[in-house]
Amino acid sequence: MLRSLLVSSRRSTGSGAFMFEALCVRQQHRGVDSVDRQYDGLYTGHIPTSPIQKALLAVGSGVAALQDPYRHDMVAVLGETTGHLALMTLRDRMRGDPEGYTILTERPRIRLSTLDLSKMASLPDGSFGREYLRFLEDNRVTPDSRVNVKFVDNEELAYVMQR
Repeated sequence: MLRSLLVSSRRSTGSGAFMFEALCVRQQHRGVDSVDRQYDGLYTGHIPTSPIQKALLAVGSGVAALQDPYRHDMVAVLGETTGHLALMTLRDRMRGDPEGYTILTERPRIRLSTLDLSKMASLPDGSFGREYLRFLEDNRVTPDSRVNVKFVDNEELAYVMQR
């Protein structure tokens, strides 16, 4: 469905604007059509994008994030569409470190359900657990707040971005 929409948009308009709208429409209706999930291929929720589409997403999300820095979804899209080199560097550093390699291999996920918030609150100031909890509280977020990665075109880099 998305493939035909993008192909027809290229034929009809030749511009990136309609493709940007198609991505937005597709995102709103994600999960409705199983054909879309098969088309994604790389990971659940992946939306394939061309360099032009990534540039449009980066500009649009950057403007939105500047207007409202609390739009974490726009900050996430900006990072996903512009952070490829940084993600590769981080992934390569993780691969070269025994603990990082284990994380990439086992792919643990920090979720609210995996945290003992009362124990973290009882930790001394300056400890990693207490400061992480303070960060979550100060920013009114949880580990589950981050929207799933959609625009990174490599499954391993998408995990690094999500983490």
